[in-house]
Amino acid sequence: MSLFSAIFPPADVVDELHDALLPIRRAHPRLRWQHPARWHVTVRFFGEAEPADQLAGLDRVTAPVLRLRGSGTFRQVLWIGVDGALAELGEAAHVPPDWRPHLTVARGAPLPHVEFTGREWTATEVVLVRSRPVEGYAVLDRVPLSTSNA
Repeated sequence: MSLFSAIFPPADVVDELHDALLPIRRAHPRLRWQHPARWHVTVRFFGEAEPADQLAGLDRVTAPVLRLRGSGTFRQVLWIGVDGALAELGEAAHVPPDWRPHLTVARGAPLPHVEFTGREWTATEVVLVRSRPVEGYAVLDRVPLSTSNA
């Protein structure tokens, strides 16, 4: 069981990426493909911590405009990159300076390269998620990101 904060892309963004990955999924059936309902951008990983005030202060962060773009690999993980103004969110969430926002889509080997540029979208909230191996994800808390220009 682990705890993390995350941004879940909206359904139309998930659908767009899912459709773009279909030919790649067919060409690489041995990879373990993450179900689209689990696709998220991890903001901060807390490990085995108990839920507390992990999202404190994030409600003052301006909702960033994001775009899924490109891909990369790390060990046996295939991920899709995330472009956008995430510096304010990263600072408020106290993420390490080497944080590279991404969305994991598959695990295994060999990993393909994915050319993808998705539509822009606004991240309107950060959620606190508990992950359990059998039960899956449970959203424990939600914090809306500021959409005001004040």
